[in-house]
Amino acid sequence: MGTHLKALAARTNPKTVALFPLTGTVLLPGCDLPLNIFEPRYLNMVDDALKAERLIGMVQTLEDGTQTKIGGLGRIIQFAEMDDGQYMLVLRGLKRFHVLEEIKTATPYAQAKISFASFEADVDIHETDTTPEAMSTNKGERGALTMAMKAYAKTLGVQLDWDSLKQIPLDRLVDQAAMISPFGPEDKQSLLETKTHEDRRRLLIGLMHLYSDSLDGDSDTLQ
Repeated sequence: MGTHLKALAARTNPKTVALFPLTGTVLLPGCDLPLNIFEPRYLNMVDDALKAERLIGMVQTLEDGTQTKIGGLGRIIQFAEMDDGQYMLVLRGLKRFHVLEEIKTATPYAQAKISFASFEADVDIHETDTTPEAMSTNKGERGALTMAMKAYAKTLGVQLDWDSLKQIPLDRLVDQAAMISPFGPEDKQSLLETKTHEDRRRLLIGLMHLYSDSLDGDSDTLQ
């Protein structure tokens, strides 16, 4: 499956893509993003995507109203149409892209010219890592991440299945944690835009400690 996904990501190079802006949400290569689509213009977007290559470009609208210039290209891998016309779907992240410019179009949703320059290595994340946890050479890096995740989960009051998390390769764990952690839009975007997984892991750890300290401080103030 990893070889197939890597080949798919490598050969999928659209010059334009439909944009789906969603504040607080980023899509990283190799990760799955479940979405509930209900706005008419985006229902139209999904209909058009399903008739073509099933591609959607995820971007954010930041708190100041600006739209991010780097997003994640996703392919619809699952979908279901509800009785009320809404779509439940899952996007598989293929690779990141730069928004060059939005284009004039008759569609109710935005479309843009995009480029994958500087993101060519994103396709490598689709390779399946089969290294057993016991033989991993990144125990120090994983340990630091686990400590940060435990502190942040405790602050949020969230219970995690740590045994299951141990089975996830480190880079994939970093990406999934970056996507689901409830950070602010700008911080989520910073995680998306990091150049390497090492940079993303370090930033993720720093943000988890920062948010943990901030939330703990807010709790102390309320007491």
